[in-house]
Amino acid sequence: MSKTTEFTQAQIVAIEGDETVKEHLKKFNKLMTNMFNRFVKDLKERYETVETIGKGGMKTKYILGTKREVLAEREDNRMNNGAWSISYTKNMDIMVVSALEQDLVTETAQVLSKWCLDFGLITQKMFELLPSKFNEHYREQCLQELKVNNIICEGEDRILNDFIYEIKNLQNQLAGTLNRMQKANIIEYFPVYKGFIEEDDKTINLHENTVKKISSLQRNLMEQFDVNEWYLKTYYNSRKSREYCKEWKENLAKITDENGEVIGLSYWYTTYAIILKATKKKIIRYLEKYNKEAIEQFKKGEDLFLNKNEETFHKARYDYVVKEARKREANFLSEKTKIVELNESVNEIYGETTKEVRYFNKRHEFTYDENYYALYFNRLYAQRIQELQEYYGHTLK
Repeated sequence: MSKTTEFTQAQIVAIEGDETVKEHLKKFNKLMTNMFNRFVKDLKERYETVETIGKGGMKTKYILGTKREVLAEREDNRMNNGAWSISYTKNMDIMVVSALEQDLVTETAQVLSKWCLDFGLITQKMFELLPSKFNEHYREQCLQELKVNNIICEGEDRILNDFIYEIKNLQNQLAGTLNRMQKANIIEYFPVYKGFIEEDDKTINLHENTVKKISSLQRNLMEQFDVNEWYLKTYYNSRKSREYCKEWKENLAKITDENGEVIGLSYWYTTYAIILKATKKKIIRYLEKYNKEAIEQFKKGEDLFLNKNEETFHKARYDYVVKEARKREANFLSEKTKIVELNESVNEIYGETTKEVRYFNKRHEFTYDENYYALYFNRLYAQRIQELQEYYGHTLK
């Protein structure tokens, strides 16, 4: 049985809640039904198991299993009747099945980003951009290229991370599609753990027991340095993050294999094996269940249908990325609320200990990454994301 960890509501909201959930909890001192249900769905995307004791009140407890390597697809009660929370997910299903059925992919186990490339979900340029998140020299090359081509300006470097996040988000959506297809017995889908030894310049498969040791090391170090994955990604240059990474690198190199021998790992990662199981008839029955209108088009002409489906996917994906960027921009500029504690003298007058304050983000308050935040205040943020999508993405007809 996998290990579970119990959290109070305040603890898990502080760790996993977005700003909307945090502000809601501050305002009401509990999570109202809709917000509670939304937050539980967030947790189910991130953890293998989620059990709650309570329904969002102050004493609600959350018992969580192992954190997922990849986000699961969000629960959507509309799925069985053919409706989708993200319109292009149904097109993704068809692209995945088509590539597997035609043996267009020669590798069995790959990282999710490579599967995205092979299924035609991202371009070669997008795939090549992903390592820039972890390679400072390569990142500078990418940024310089964008500036030369007038896609971004000096000081706006951080927006590239936002765009890379959108590509990573697509990987998580693919993982959700694969999980659903596995449950329908269309494919076999399972993780294959890999490790890289820089000294020998070789990649090895990692035994399950070794992966457990690595996961335990990661969990213990996060507790020791009081950090989580979100903190490490957001404040990667902070003192705590640097100290954590130094300790992580040193201890990872000391991890032993199933025979007790030190491996000398430089880093490790997860690939995923995907194997088509279903016959064509079963695939068509599966598509009929989730995407009835597609089957009628499929019967009229398979090649034409597949081409049209791919075009529809890329257009819908483009629209989605731009829409999400516009939402982030609008949210940043919208009115916000926060709860402030009143001092004793004010408390005696009004008989209240807290007060709800409404406010807007102000330019002078953002003294770091000023050019990046100027994109929001100048309403250029969504435009930059759109230009990045057009530069790296598929050319739309």
